[in-house]
Amino acid sequence: MLKQLHLPVARCLAQVPRQTNIAYDNDEQLPSEILLSVNEQVMLIANLWIQDGLVNGSLGQIKSIVYDTDSKPPDLPKYMVIEFKNYTGPHWDNANPKFVPITPITRGSRTQVPLAMAWALTIHKSQGLTLAKATINIGKTEKQGLTFTALSRVKSLHHLRIDPPFTFERYSKLQSNAYTTIKKKEENRLAALSSQLSTSPPS
Repeated sequence: MLKQLHLPVARCLAQVPRQTNIAYDNDEQLPSEILLSVNEQVMLIANLWIQDGLVNGSLGQIKSIVYDTDSKPPDLPKYMVIEFKNYTGPHWDNANPKFVPITPITRGSRTQVPLAMAWALTIHKSQGLTLAKATINIGKTEKQGLTFTALSRVKSLHHLRIDPPFTFERYSKLQSNAYTTIKKKEENRLAALSSQLSTSPPS
């Protein structure tokens, strides 16, 4: 996908203090290396401004990459301008209200750009996101309710595409799936409990 952009790609290496080899538990929250390019689809991997939509999982597109005059890749950029469709905060660029400058951040001993390439997402990583539209591969087998998680990422079925399409055999297997069985038992238990409460005489 980066090659298809036909634009320069910046290889950005995380900064780590040279004087220590100590590994911090949260170093892995930031990648040791990331490739950046204008028009690249990216996902924010840190909560920067929750109330205005800059949260872990926010999707955006790189509009520009800015370096100090005395630095270049693989150094970290000074900042990047990202267009986040869900951003609701004050305008950094009045002509482009969804443009937001993103700078490198530090987690543990590692300093890096808090972004990941996001032309595609795993279903697990999409949890909690609301997407304008999506093409989904739900796989050949059902695991822990992931089909529901995937299908519920969009607000309308008109903006949802399942590719490759699932078979009737896969649909039939949902009825005997262990997760579905557990879910049905719990629903029956709650329904029975609700029925008991509704028929109990007033105290």
